[in-house]
Amino acid sequence: MISASRLHEILEGVGARSVVDPCMGVPTHLNYLKRHGLAVHGSESSEWLVRVGEGIVVNDSVALLDRDIVDIVEMLPGHVYALDAFKAWEGAFFSEEQCLYLSVWRENVRNLRSDAQTGLAVLALWRVFCYWMQKAQAPDEMQDVSPSELAWHYLRQTTQWIAANARQNTVRRADALETIDACEADALLLALPSRTAHDRLDPRFSMWEAWWQSNPYFSSEPIDYARSIANLLGRAATYPAIVLATDEKREAEMASLLRAVRPSVEVFAPSANDIYLVAK
Repeated sequence: MISASRLHEILEGVGARSVVDPCMGVPTHLNYLKRHGLAVHGSESSEWLVRVGEGIVVNDSVALLDRDIVDIVEMLPGHVYALDAFKAWEGAFFSEEQCLYLSVWRENVRNLRSDAQTGLAVLALWRVFCYWMQKAQAPDEMQDVSPSELAWHYLRQTTQWIAANARQNTVRRADALETIDACEADALLLALPSRTAHDRLDPRFSMWEAWWQSNPYFSSEPIDYARSIANLLGRAATYPAIVLATDEKREAEMASLLRAVRPSVEVFAPSANDIYLVAK
């Protein structure tokens, strides 16, 4: 997982005032960099991640008021809901009540008035979803909180992500190679996606993609990330600096790929799971 504060220190160290992340994932790190004055540009192929970027990277002022939160969390009068949309997850992942709320929230999010509000809502509900997944793994270590109360809590917290920095900040739904070619910045950031201890992609991402698509049976195709990063690095010649975030397990492989295009590579390793390879 990327440490936003560590990344900021590294970018400051190479004199970067702008950064492109073509595989941004959940862009909370880009929001941190934005709030510290950098111009940030991100992209993703997944629409829900782009919506989150529009909420906390592009958005400078649009917030969720309490009346907006009501429209997200509660069943709205006169609206017909497909309350069994996520029934396939009942018992295996979530309770009946949680599955019902997932159905209601997905319908309500479709009706929000702006991409910024949609992004803020999706980020907050993603945090609810992650809370449930974590509690399922350790039920006695986390509080029992009703779905409605938990959603209100995280939706109100989204105001902390809203900031302006007098810079142009962008996100796009695009292929990573296209983004590298289309954008200009002082630094290019690349990071492997989150994985589990069993070296599989974090299932929360594919499940939240399934929620976004209203299809509980959706599954992502596997991607050869080492090959993808090699292709991205090969197109990064115009970027003054490259920062590649990785972990101890993949450090040697990623360093070899980076040295193939930039022979001089510095390693910053705060921990085994938080390693940065920096090339200028």
